[in-house]
Amino acid sequence: MNSIATPIRPMADKKKPIGSILLKHGAVSSQELADALQQQRPGDPPLVSRLAKTGVIDEHDGIKALSEQSGCPGIDLNQVVIRTQDLSLVPRQMAERRCLLPVLVKGNRMFVAMANPRDTAVVQELEMVTGKKAFPYVSLSATLRRVIGEAYDRREAGQEHFVGDKCSPQTLRKAGVRQSSPGLARGAPSPGTGRPPVDEAPSSQLERRLQPSHHSSVAVQGQPVIVDDMMARASKPIPYDDPTYADLEAPPEVANQPYPAAPAGAVGTMLVVDGDAAMRRRVVAVFEQRGYRVLEVDRGDEALQMVRDHSPDVIVLDAQLPHVHGFEVARQLKSSDRYRNIKIVMISSLYRGWRIAEDLKANYGVDGFLEKPFSASDIVHVVEAAVRQGDDGPEAPETSTEAEPYLQAGIAAYKAGELADAIQQLRAGVEADPLAYKVHFHLGLLYGKQGQLYDGIQELETALSIRSDFFPALKNLAVLYQNAGFRNKALEMWERSLVSAPDDQARENIKRMLVAVL
Repeated sequence: MNSIATPIRPMADKKKPIGSILLKHGAVSSQELADALQQQRPGDPPLVSRLAKTGVIDEHDGIKALSEQSGCPGIDLNQVVIRTQDLSLVPRQMAERRCLLPVLVKGNRMFVAMANPRDTAVVQELEMVTGKKAFPYVSLSATLRRVIGEAYDRREAGQEHFVGDKCSPQTLRKAGVRQSSPGLARGAPSPGTGRPPVDEAPSSQLERRLQPSHHSSVAVQGQPVIVDDMMARASKPIPYDDPTYADLEAPPEVANQPYPAAPAGAVGTMLVVDGDAAMRRRVVAVFEQRGYRVLEVDRGDEALQMVRDHSPDVIVLDAQLPHVHGFEVARQLKSSDRYRNIKIVMISSLYRGWRIAEDLKANYGVDGFLEKPFSASDIVHVVEAAVRQGDDGPEAPETSTEAEPYLQAGIAAYKAGELADAIQQLRAGVEADPLAYKVHFHLGLLYGKQGQLYDGIQELETALSIRSDFFPALKNLAVLYQNAGFRNKALEMWERSLVSAPDDQARENIKRMLVAVL
């Protein structure tokens, strides 16, 4: 896409000083802020943690400010119940080193408190280690480090739950937690709390509490998620009569947008090109198990020779290679009449963000892109999506006979007002063909309409992993991220929507949304 060369760079890319945010909210006076900054010494806790510890600011005000700065919703760890079994996915050493804590694990989702949720490398590392989709929430650094220690101590002591120091009976009831006699769940209460232990914390109840409330920007007693004033305004429901969001109300038929058919026959030959031997071995093992004939080399010039000798069907290609780098390998192959149909999935640890993926597709013709580190499921999904893509041109598209009946049945059920049946039909459709991106797309819309924001986000993200420029999925994902309080992710999706917008009217609507959120 030619317009990729000059994308909008949102102001969210620049981290606003936390002191300025605290001043804007009226949480501190200019003199209090100046005194705190003057007293700062190397090795001291971050500013917000110090101000909260000394009583200059309320911890809620600190979390609100961090939420605005990071573009992520905040979480008050003093008010939550954590199942210690959820900590088993993240080694204690990693939690302490990266300053993060799993608050809830449900299915393939993980809700994580972090001191720096903007650190995408840590989020990616967490997803690779756990195999879960991570939703980061911001928390005060000092509180987070304390709770990490206490929660893992409880797990190692065989206790089932961690209960925050300010977790009131109202909070416990909202989380579906039943109070019981001392010693059953967490042993003796924390010093000074006098609070009895808890018996259980159903994950579905806690996840519902992690859904954002847009009625107030200030956390009420028992409500652990805190969203700053700006995000509360930006997260109000979008009117369904706005043409930009009409397909959130009624899942549209997407004309002339076929999705790939399920694979048939042998999967073919793969060439893995990476200078990292350990990475090569992992990728080779994954795809040999899936029936591929896998070849491997560690240099770009050797990769070109292997292509001439073996004509692979797909190449997993590292961008940074000795002698002939991956970009040059991709350019040579995609500019060749003989080899241009070989699917290329480029992997890299140097470039971050969606723009590089779109640039690689536009400038080098690669069929997929994945940042390191990645999980086995990530590379399988991206490679097989690339393999299923038809050749460029109007005569190539295919439709999925496996998923199409479920898609039509789901749309019909929705139009008849049978939302649960519609979701059931679409779920069956993605089971029949996991790469049917239109089915993922419609399922995401229905989840969003039903208020299951995280389910909707996951389905729309899946649709985009299969077809990255699919405009309806991009703009609706922006809406869901915005409603969930993930301001930076919403801005990223609005940017991508702007690039993929089909007409001037759509672009103007998206620019209006970008300005409103910024």
